[in-house]
Amino acid sequence: MGNKNKATASQLDFLSLLGGIPKLGPKRVAALAAAGIKNIGELLRYYPVKYIDRSAVIDIKDIINVNGNDSVNNINTADNINNSKDACSDKSVKAVDINREDTVTVTGTVDTARSEFYGRPKFRVTVKGGGGGALDAIWFIRSMKIGAGERLMLTGRVTVNRGGRPLMVHPVLEKLADGVVVRPILAVYAIREPMREAGVNQKLLRYSIEWALDNVGGYPQILPDIIEKEKGFPPLRDCLRQVHLPDSLLGLDVYRARLKYEELYRLALDLRWSRRKFALPGYAMSPGDLADRLRAELPFALTESQEAAVRVLHGDAARPARMHRLLQGDVGSGKTVTALFAALPALNSGRQVAWMAPTEILAKQTKSAVEGYLAGLGIRVGYVGAGDAPEKRRALCDLASGELRFAVGTHALFMPSVRFSNLGMIIIDEQHKFGAAQRLKLQEKGPASDFLLMSATPIPQTLAKTLYGDLDVAEIGPRPDRAAVSTRIVPEGRRADMEGFILERIGAGARVFYVVPRIDQQPSDDLGDEGGGGSKGVTREPAASGGGGQTDGLPLKTVDSVSGALKRGPLSSAPIHKLHGRMPADERDAAIRAFKEGPPGVLVSTTIVEVGVDVADAAVMVIENPEFFGLAQLHQIRGRVGRGGVASHCFLLPGPGAYRDARTMGRLKFLCGCADGFEIAERDLRNRGPGDAAGYRQSGWDDLLAADILEDAGMFTGILSEMDILFAKDGKYGVNHTM
Repeated sequence: MGNKNKATASQLDFLSLLGGIPKLGPKRVAALAAAGIKNIGELLRYYPVKYIDRSAVIDIKDIINVNGNDSVNNINTADNINNSKDACSDKSVKAVDINREDTVTVTGTVDTARSEFYGRPKFRVTVKGGGGGALDAIWFIRSMKIGAGERLMLTGRVTVNRGGRPLMVHPVLEKLADGVVVRPILAVYAIREPMREAGVNQKLLRYSIEWALDNVGGYPQILPDIIEKEKGFPPLRDCLRQVHLPDSLLGLDVYRARLKYEELYRLALDLRWSRRKFALPGYAMSPGDLADRLRAELPFALTESQEAAVRVLHGDAARPARMHRLLQGDVGSGKTVTALFAALPALNSGRQVAWMAPTEILAKQTKSAVEGYLAGLGIRVGYVGAGDAPEKRRALCDLASGELRFAVGTHALFMPSVRFSNLGMIIIDEQHKFGAAQRLKLQEKGPASDFLLMSATPIPQTLAKTLYGDLDVAEIGPRPDRAAVSTRIVPEGRRADMEGFILERIGAGARVFYVVPRIDQQPSDDLGDEGGGGSKGVTREPAASGGGGQTDGLPLKTVDSVSGALKRGPLSSAPIHKLHGRMPADERDAAIRAFKEGPPGVLVSTTIVEVGVDVADAAVMVIENPEFFGLAQLHQIRGRVGRGGVASHCFLLPGPGAYRDARTMGRLKFLCGCADGFEIAERDLRNRGPGDAAGYRQSGWDDLLAADILEDAGMFTGILSEMDILFAKDGKYGVNHTM
């Protein structure tokens, strides 16, 4: 039945809703929307994840020559069966490399077709080629609409059945009929769970995209004409058609280049606007003698890289334009004291400093550290957190009057009740844990204030400039006096040996962290693995090997289960403390204080200790179920030990299921052999994507579909440079835009 409300082709554009496409009813439209495809433009930018190359058709009788073998029996049967369910090239739109030794295309006429129910239910078809050869194809489903006499095209990997006949398992199938045009290259898309449940399969998705390509009346103009001409880009219409319906795999790079450039150009525009939002007039400030006085108070000397960063930061403060900079460094590199030096120009100029941290634990520890550093300079430090404690009320009054010049706090700092008399410097620690809107709210407290963001998840400078195109970046190297942390994977059968070693270390005065993924068992922990796929065609490594809440039916380790087991086991003689986010603030403070100041013992905690818990004599870190954490997060957690200059240890105890996941074990082994936070963060970005790793969802990179943060960083840097010229008055392009 036709839909009277279907739009005509001339009415369709990239913002048109999907309801105008035939075969897409309300249920399917809703399923596509749940997968992030709400309009024609998003549908056309839902790029293939793979391609099936059917351009070379082999006669069935000649299949014995595939892979260069004289006999089909020489084909690696086990490997082909294990890998044949996809029957597709494993390459995405970004890097197509069809391996003809593994995948072949044949055509033939169905001789027999039947369902088989012995063993695993399956549907078997025997196809005969024109030259007399025969091939079996099986699909592990109960029935299919295939009958004798039909002509089929099959694409897949070839093995042999028990009788020696060529066999394809789950090949890609297309029925051949008079008038049917068979495309030599077939696009394959990620089918998300909502789509699958609503009946949106590969065939329907291909049909919908082709219909949209044929019927869209207008395409958006993102790139200026002069850039299109200079770069020699094909029209957007041609690029989208060739990516979805390619004539050949060999020429795809030309069309993909335009799609990548356009995405990155839009991101560059966003970042330029963001830079403009922060590029406000500021104060020209100098640290005076405060820097030398603070150095004299410190019980240690700044490293060379810290001193270099301080010079950069003080140079920013001296300019009348406000500072907008990211300070990044590895775990334990000394970012806190470096940022404190950055605050000295504001303090010396009689202005106030606001330092925001994402958690109360980190905020209170920062307040304590800064207070200790500034005590000799006679500068009082106040704390602004949640609640309505007398200390907070006094701090609010003193901030408003100007009597309090240095405030450390949580997100409470940007609440309306907090008013500053003369704010000159804003420091945001663990900046990726705050959204852009939250950062802007704090900026509104002092529009001319210098702005310093800090991150303990460092990435190489080239990538930092790409991820944070609207920020200047300063970097601190590791402290040379930081103790190395030996990291090992401990099988469950060696747990007792590990605990015996830990007991010896506690006897020698060491304190021990046990970090677990859960506070307690949750209903969702009964869920099994959930598959998924993105539209970029890049398989990302999850933070957890399974993605569900169990490892082979065994519950995840929790604060209660681990602390209870420790109290009953070899470590029962040591104090066992617990820490997690649901505890009241006073109980959390008491637990941390008892662990730091009491007899050496164990603190069982969630990842709340990832930042902000600094215990100098903590020398052992045990991480339960490490497969459920990202690499960068594991490195951060590991960074809680080794701060006291003594040899330290980190033990990883994966769940049973992790040992059968090669990617997971490879990830954990990589961590064991790498202590470089920059290298670890880059690996995390490669495996997990910018949307997951280190909280980069605010950066804009998470919206990219054709471009890739690592592969295309050079292209993006070039676009930023070209944009500076493009928007310059009388520049290369003769364009005079005001932003």
